[in-house]
Amino acid sequence: MDKKKQLEALDWIYSLANGSETNKVYIPQKPRLEGSLTDGAFEELIPEQTGVDSAALLKMFAEISAEKGISPHLAAVLRNGKLIAKSAWSPYEINTPHVSHSMSKSVVSMAVGIAVKNNLLDISEKISDIFYDEISGKTSEKMKRVTVEHLLTMSSGASFNEAKALMSSDWIRNFLSSEVMFEPGEKFHYNSLNTYMLSAAICRRSGMSLSEFLKKYLFGSLGINNFYWEKCPHGIEKGGWGLYLSILDYAKLGQLYLNGGLWRGRTLIDPEWIADSTSKRIDVPNNVDRNGYGYQIWIMKNGLGYLFSGMFGQNVYVFPKRNMVIALNSGSSGVFPQGRLLNIVSGFASDDRNFSDAPIKELRYSDAAALRNSLAGARFGKSLSEGSAPSFAEKLRRGIFSLRNEKPSDEIPPAAAILAGHEIVFENNRAGVLPLLIQVMNGSFESGINSAAFFVRGDSLIMRISGDDEYHDIPLSFAEKPAYTEFEKRGDVFRIGICASLTLDEDDIPVLKVTVCFTETSCAKILKFVFGTGGVILKVREDPELYTAIDDASGTFLPALGDTVRKTLEMVMESDIAGYKIKSFLEPDICGEVRKL
Repeated sequence: MDKKKQLEALDWIYSLANGSETNKVYIPQKPRLEGSLTDGAFEELIPEQTGVDSAALLKMFAEISAEKGISPHLAAVLRNGKLIAKSAWSPYEINTPHVSHSMSKSVVSMAVGIAVKNNLLDISEKISDIFYDEISGKTSEKMKRVTVEHLLTMSSGASFNEAKALMSSDWIRNFLSSEVMFEPGEKFHYNSLNTYMLSAAICRRSGMSLSEFLKKYLFGSLGINNFYWEKCPHGIEKGGWGLYLSILDYAKLGQLYLNGGLWRGRTLIDPEWIADSTSKRIDVPNNVDRNGYGYQIWIMKNGLGYLFSGMFGQNVYVFPKRNMVIALNSGSSGVFPQGRLLNIVSGFASDDRNFSDAPIKELRYSDAAALRNSLAGARFGKSLSEGSAPSFAEKLRRGIFSLRNEKPSDEIPPAAAILAGHEIVFENNRAGVLPLLIQVMNGSFESGINSAAFFVRGDSLIMRISGDDEYHDIPLSFAEKPAYTEFEKRGDVFRIGICASLTLDEDDIPVLKVTVCFTETSCAKILKFVFGTGGVILKVREDPELYTAIDDASGTFLPALGDTVRKTLEMVMESDIAGYKIKSFLEPDICGEVRKL
């Protein structure tokens, strides 16, 4: 890598740690989102009525929930067009829109297919012809040969990436002026700005925004009414990321493709487009555990099917041979979870013993009931039981709570009530409540946590987190049912669900753990207060674990960080000192002192 680029990337990384990004002019990215109407979206049956083994399905979900680093949020399973399982790992909610990350690329592909059918676009036409007025003397001859199909197959070779886009006001012109690293179409090179250019092309040719276009030609017919797509500084949908839909809406899109574009008697997408876009159009690097790439859609190995895939586990798996769709939202620490998550889901779908072509005559109602009850009791960060009997670890946990007489209830536990009237003041830090991933993706950086004060309001214990010039009141729930509120930061509004617990660690040191789930995103913030005799240590962690994500990433780190930053991170992490500094920034331990209010 060029030395100058290394230094620029390092300077950018450390500018985050030093807080120099916090005062830049910020355009809000996310408004308050309304819940989706989910009742009646699909006819609901028990799995055996569609020929699926409930016990096998529960085993799949149990493996997903138990696997370290996957962190499922929402799920929906369809077979033969019927909803046979759904789940929201509390505090996530089945009707709340959830970010898709790069899964939105497949939705853009759908829009391109509709535009082609309506003679608005042709996949062989050059983007320099579509954006003729944006061509400048900086536009290379290679760039002038980039076609719509090159964008669809991630083979444009353009070097203008997401990190550069975040610091740019004119994404189209900068894309067209960027270096093209190889002959277009020569090889696969993943770049979310390819999808952005497709979004911009649809806007230009249709005279509508991408959201308006989809409402007219696709979403309206599917009953997808509550959705949101983040936009670039010029008001064009980002395309490659930034779309929010409910889990059942994601499932609808998978079912539409499984149906060959047919929905309730109407053809919404040309079946030829679906066949073309779900067939391998280009090879992908060997380090990606998939068979190839279609038109913004990943092709699974062994002919199992294909998937719409977003980082951190936002996936819609389509299995044509099983007539099945599995939609999942997660907070996986894998940037592209081609590892265990894909293995678990594809392992379930590939096992003939789990399926029957006809309804299972001897309905195993007890298995179906166990599946339903386990999914209904799903909790974020906890393993899902494969049956009604609690695990040995769960028995121990319940026994410990019983001995301490502190089993969570709807009331503030006596030990937690002691916190009321006290404030913890912290040393200087850069840790905020807003997850770092969201800060980086949106370019909205926090200054740090100055203090955490506790007081009672009504029947709730409130934790007031204060920064340099603002504070956030966060209600703490010590019960099975989480507390909910809104978290607003620089005009962005997030729905958060909060779960809290107060326990003793292995050394009998009191620990207050507060899990703040940003329920419309893939992120959660975990604040763990460790109360020692010499003061308080606040351990700040995130889900997904960003340090693990960096280490796990192959080919990309985050959509908001391009290849230069990723390679630089890999380089600096090879140094023990630099790696320690990065880890300390991502997973800080902050010293604090308790004071009376």
